[in-house]
Parts: sequence; C-alpha cells; structure tokens
Amino acid sequence: MKKLLPLLLLGFGSVQAQLGGQSTFQFLNVVPSARVAGQGGNAIANTATDLNFALWNPALLNPDLSKQVSISMIDYVSDIVIGEVGYAQHFEKLGTFSLSTKYISYGDFDRTNTIGIKQGTFTGTDLAVILGYGYQRDTNWSFGANLKYINSKLDVYSSNAMALDAAISYQIPSKRMAFSLVAKNMGFQFDAFHEEKENLPFEIQMGFSNRFEHLPLRWMVTLEQLETWDLRYDDPNNVTVNQLTGEIEKNEPSVWNNALRHVVLGAEFAPTKGFNLQFGYSFRRKNELDIDTRRTSSGISFGVGIKVSKFRINYARNNLHIAGGGNNFSIVTQLQDFKKKKPKNVPSN
Repeated sequence: MKKLLPLLLLGFGSVQAQLGGQSTFQFLNVVPSARVAGQGGNAIANTATDLNFALWNPALLNPDLSKQVSISMIDYVSDIVIGEVGYAQHFEKLGTFSLSTKYISYGDFDRTNTIGIKQGTFTGTDLAVILGYGYQRDTNWSFGANLKYINSKLDVYSSNAMALDAAISYQIPSKRMAFSLVAKNMGFQFDAFHEEKENLPFEIQMGFSNRFEHLPLRWMVTLEQLETWDLRYDDPNNVTVNQLTGEIEKNEPSVWNNALRHVVLGAEFAPTKGFNLQFGYSFRRKNELDIDTRRTSSGISFGVGIKVSKFRINYARNNLHIAGGGNNFSIVTQLQDFKKKKPKNVPSN
C-alpha cells in the first residue's frame, strides 16, 4: 500500500497529457531530462544544442549533436528509480541518428495471498529502447522520427509493443523562431499482459519558441493532446446542492478551463554558455493535482544548469502534489571534447 501514492503521482504528474485508464505504457511520457522538465516537461521547440530536446523531438537532431551523450535520472518518492541514457551520431549524406533507453524500476512489492499473508516479493519495471533519426533539408526545414521497442513487466506478467514518433520543425534563424509538430507513440501492443490488447498513449503536440534579440531569454508555448479536445474529467465530489430544490448540480470546468489544459508555458534564461535557468507551468497539471482546501504549487517547474569543465549539469524540480514531487538530474557531454588537441607544428629557425 505504501507504493500506491508514488505510482499515482507518477501516472498523473509525469505523463503530462493522457487521461488515466485510456492507454498503457504511460511511462513513455515521463520526462527524466532536467532541462526539459524545468520548462514544463514539453519543450519540443527549443533549438538549443542539447540532445535531451532532440530525444523528444527527433526533427531537432542535427550534426552539432554528434557524439553527444546525455544521462538523466529522477530522484522520485519511495524507491522508484527512473533513468534515461542517450547518444547521437551524425553520418554524412545520411543524417543524424540517436540511440536512447528509458528505464523505470518500481521497486519491490509484497506478494500476499487472498487473506493477506505475505508470501514473498515481486518487482515491476518498464523499458523503452529508442532509435531516432533526424534530417535537415535546409536551414529552415527538418524532419525526424523515433522507433521504439517497449517492454513492461509486473511479477510474472509482461507486455511488448512497438511505437513510432514523427516530427517536423521549421526554423527562421534570422528571427530566432522555431515551430515544431510531433505525433507521438503511434503503434501497437503485440504482446499483451493478458488477453486484451490496449492502446498506446498516442498524442499530437505543437510548439513555438522565440529568443529575444537583445535579451538571452527564449520563451515557448506548447499545445499538447491536440487529438483530444475535452481533457476534463468527471469529479463526483465537485458538486453543489441547490438550496431551493435539493437537487445535486455538477460544477463542470468551463470551456476556457478545458482549452488552457492543452497549454504548457516554458522559458529559458541563458546569459552565458555555461549557465541557464528554466521555468515552466502546466495548466493541466495544476488543475488535476491541485486541491481546494490548500494552496499548492502544482504545475510549476523550475531548473538550473551549469557547465563544469566538459560537463553540463542540470537540475529541475517539478511540483506535482503536496504529497511529493520529482527532482531531475542530467549530465551532458561531448565525447570529442575529451580528445587531446594535437600541438601545432613549431617552425624551425
């Protein structure tokens, strides 16, 4: 029972854009990267030279990311372990490829019989191995795709699936603008947990970002879950009793409230190449995880990044609920930075 709350927070706080119970493999939308998580968890239009952005939008894969390695993890509640490792490599005349893996271990659970007698323990894990490809057509247009192998295990039960992401980006370098469109998790479950196969968490996202000309600040707006208009849910407790008639009336969120649930705001302030700050706000997370009896900071995220020697280190904090949140850590480095520079030839006298 002690793990039910962490699993609930993971499902509703990290997946970002999928109503619970409608699909399986929700862990695909968990964001281990600190730099992405600090900007609201959806930063598909950030064109900074960081592999973590390209792992979520393969159209951002480009030659500048070649030989870049990223390692991310989330210090989550209970003993849940979440991690992601990625690598990019550019090939002339082919494009830029990435290989990454995402892993979640939910720890040990007590196995009991029907009357509650403990009979040992079991574990639960999720795994995704992702091959990405990005191609730059010119200075404006770029395209990309991710191919995913997905595996999930819970005790003696397991499931496997394949999924595809497709992405397109349009940039205007002179205006420091970028537009992106990503269709995520198109695929099927070919090996179900039991007999009935389930849907994957398909989602369409669209993002826009712009960096000011005389201010080192990039701001972005991401629209998520565009394939589903109504993101509201039926809350049986959100009702009032008519004092005249005694009838129970539902207090449904407004259309404006529903529209804002599709919006994620993000910003990154980078005054130098070795230092940056991130801020983010998810309207949907705020509405779903907030409580009426207490003021909370649900929906807010922030992060900081610094460069130490050849490593870029990022930290982010996601405020999910008053019961807990997630601390994200990421390290990014470029392998060619470790190569020794050949000394220049000294001309003889």
